[in-house]
Amino acid sequence: MNGRLVRLGRVAAVAGAVIFFALFVAQWTMLYQQIGFSNVGTDWNIYRMATERWLAGGDFYLDRQLHGPYQIVDGDVLYPPVVLLLLIPLVFLPGVLWWAIPLTITAAVVLHHRPSPGGWLVIAFCLWFPITGVKLMHGNPGMWIMAAVAGGTLIGWPAAFALVKPTLLPFALIGANRRSWWITVGVLAGLSLLFLPMWPEYLQVLRDARNEMGLLYSLNEVLMISIPVVAWITSTRSRPSLHWIVEGRARLRAALP
Repeated sequence: MNGRLVRLGRVAAVAGAVIFFALFVAQWTMLYQQIGFSNVGTDWNIYRMATERWLAGGDFYLDRQLHGPYQIVDGDVLYPPVVLLLLIPLVFLPGVLWWAIPLTITAAVVLHHRPSPGGWLVIAFCLWFPITGVKLMHGNPGMWIMAAVAGGTLIGWPAAFALVKPTLLPFALIGANRRSWWITVGVLAGLSLLFLPMWPEYLQVLRDARNEMGLLYSLNEVLMISIPVVAWITSTRSRPSLHWIVEGRARLRAALP
């Protein structure tokens, strides 16, 4: 009886995966038709132009973001200045690498974990979610946070780079039980000092930003960034222990005054 239930469960999981894959293809086809080829890479172009503007002596953030409350619209720069360390080298390289590097890292990590059938179903849902498609098509920097979190599920310390978006703190804590993670946080903090004059502007940009979700605007990226975490948690290689949450919280409390 148990063997029959297991077989039925596997058949249901495979059937569900096929259905979700079909929905995924349909969703992405619809998104492509709505967005159009000319709008692919919108977010990448925003940050590429902002970086080129900064390198030419201008402001990284738009002027409209620096003079009181403003409504968030396409074209606004919403990442901290330390992201320039990633952007500067990439503006001189082929644009396709902006997608190829983080997506290849994420895909490789997901395949490494060998998610269970149920895990693949959840991953398919995350990919099907419309915001995920928009973020990937537009080339949102969130792709790089997803890749960092993916690396964190393997070796811990890369997940610390998710700290560039404070609302994604839970993802950043993956690997917080390792010394290398804390060293990475320290290095990231040190590198942030290189852009110290820009941080007041960034805080102003966040404070004055207005939309329906307020400072939680990045929460619509959670499903996309969850993809490698789902693969990790549902891995058929080994079951990850979540003791890192307890240890990470303890270390965080110890680090605070």
